[in-house]
Amino acid sequence: MQKIKLMFEFGHGPIWPLDLFTGQPMTVIKLVDNAPDLKAWDNRCLELWDECYEFNSHGKACYLNEVTLANYKQELIDLVVKIKKRLVKLNHGEFILEDQVTDCLNGGS
Repeated sequence: MQKIKLMFEFGHGPIWPLDLFTGQPMTVIKLVDNAPDLKAWDNRCLELWDECYEFNSHGKACYLNEVTLANYKQELIDLVVKIKKRLVKLNHGEFILEDQVTDCLNGGS
């Protein structure tokens, strides 16, 4: 059985596995990989998450700006809820869903 993981990483949307060059979902489950709504929500999450990072800032090469994240948090949560609901609807026993995003947005990292 396939595993689809939801996690945040700079430069990529939350749906994994993905194509490391394009950042697009590449789960090998056509219903998931070809769903335009999932792609759009995944891309919007990517944009928001990447906006939270600053480079050569606060004495670090790569810094996660918690203030920026707080400003985008609700939109990210709303998008992740949409993604999860859509994945549940598309799943006919082909995959399990591992959600690492919800904990991250609720205070974990």
